Formats: sequence, structure tokens, C-alpha cells
Amino acid sequence: MTLRKTALATALALSCGFSMLAYAHSGATGIVKERMDFFTQNKDDLKAIKTHFRNGDLDAIVPLATQIRDWAEKMPAYFPAGSDGKPSEASPQIWLDFSGFERAANANYQAANQLVIAAKAGDSKAAINAFKATAATCKSCHKSYKLD
Repeated sequence: MTLRKTALATALALSCGFSMLAYAHSGATGIVKERMDFFTQNKDDLKAIKTHFRNGDLDAIVPLATQIRDWAEKMPAYFPAGSDGKPSEASPQIWLDFSGFERAANANYQAANQLVIAAKAGDSKAAINAFKATAATCKSCHKSYKLD
């Protein structure tokens, strides 16, 4: 029960942190808008996963975690040089340390993939741990590569 509450609290904190994304989309076009839309989808997926944990529905988590994993895999391609102007919230650090950014995206991919695997296996404890790891990779990447 404590793990479930911790996972839910983590998801809630993430969703609050992502709430400003909708505002940031104002005026965004092209690849900047596309990546903002993917991040919004990630936020929505995390919220939905939280609900499915609460309902004990691990099967419903699989497609959501798969979307998170798949976005993580292609994420670096959505940050070409020169795509850091407003309304982007991407930190210049992404392009100064692109290999670090790629490693952060890969860590998110790996964590989300573990969530997919655990949810498919019906392993609630492993799924909760993988969810917390996924949320932690989001937070870590934002700390290093997103403007405040």
C-alpha cells in the first residue's frame, strides 16, 4: 500500500510540474510544437497510469508506458540545432551536452521499457518501481535540460 501511495504522489508531483506545458504551447510551430505535444502526451500518460495503478489495472498501463518509451526513443531527433527559441522551454544545455541529453532520453526509455515489461507480466511491485524510475528520469532530465 505504501508503494502505491508513493507512486501516486510521484505522478501527482509530475503532473503539477507539467501543467505549465499547455500555456507554453501558445505560438509554438513546427518541430517545437510537435515535441511540446509529445511532452503533453507523456504527462497525460503518466496521469492515466496513476489512475490504472489505483484501479489495479496493469493491462491498461502497457500501451501508455509503450507511448512513453517510444517518445523517449525518438526524443533527441526532436531537438535539432536552432530549435531553442521561444516559446521553447529547452535549455541551451541540450545542445552544449547533446550526448548527455541522449543518455537522459535513453534512461527514460529504459525505465519506461521496464514498466512495459512489468505491467505485461502482471508484476504490480515491479511495475510501481518502474513507474517511479520513469518519473525520476523525467524529473532528472527536466532539471538538467529544461528552462525554469
